[in-house]
Amino acid sequence: MKASVKEIQDSGKVIVLDDGSTWSVSSFDAFNTRMWMRFDSIEINFNKLTNLSRGNQTVDARRV
Repeated sequence: MKASVKEIQDSGKVIVLDDGSTWSVSSFDAFNTRMWMRFDSIEINFNKLTNLSRGNQTVDARRV
C-alpha cells in the first residue's frame, strides 16, 4: 500500500500519513525520519515504512 507523508511529529518519532494512519518510529530510526518531508511517497509493508522519495529509505514502525 502507498501513501504520502502528511505530518512529521516529535522530531521524527511519529509519522502521520495522508491515508489517516499514524505510525510510531523508534528513536534510532527517527534520526532519518525527521528529515522526511510532507508529500514524500511512502510504501507501507507490515511494520516497515519505505520512503520512495528518499532513495527507498526503510524504517521500522508500529501503527498507533
